[in-house]
Amino acid sequence: MGLGSIRIRVVTNRDEILSLEHEEKAVHLAFRPSDRDLFSLVKTCPGIEILQLPASSYEGLSKFIKMFLTSSGIHLVKGDVSGHWHDLNNYFVIPSYVLEKIKELEVQGRTEKEIIEEITNLRKISPDMVLHLLHSSFLTSCPERPGMNNINRF
Repeated sequence: MGLGSIRIRVVTNRDEILSLEHEEKAVHLAFRPSDRDLFSLVKTCPGIEILQLPASSYEGLSKFIKMFLTSSGIHLVKGDVSGHWHDLNNYFVIPSYVLEKIKELEVQGRTEKEIIEEITNLRKISPDMVLHLLHSSFLTSCPERPGMNNINRF
């Protein structure tokens, strides 16, 4: 069984947070969220595992909110969803071939730096996201594994 694609829900404004699906596991906020927005996101999507923010928004987060998100089991990732058109699709998709390539490079014994460089050249994915994927359960194809392997895959 091969690896599936990963869908990241792109949220362009705070008004969309309350209308998110309860099961969302990966979210990109394309606006600068307030603490209230982040609390609302965690309440609306209690199983969220990855929160991606543009670098400027990430740097603006307070230590408290970073600790809150981390203690809630949410991995913060810095980066953008380059080339995504929200008008056409609410999701930015990391295709299965990217996950397979990360796994292949890891098996070959490549360093994190080499893997990040090759993957960011292959597809416009932030270095932080590549690093997260490299160390996450996304690279296993075990169907019985909990979390994002089963929920947000095509």
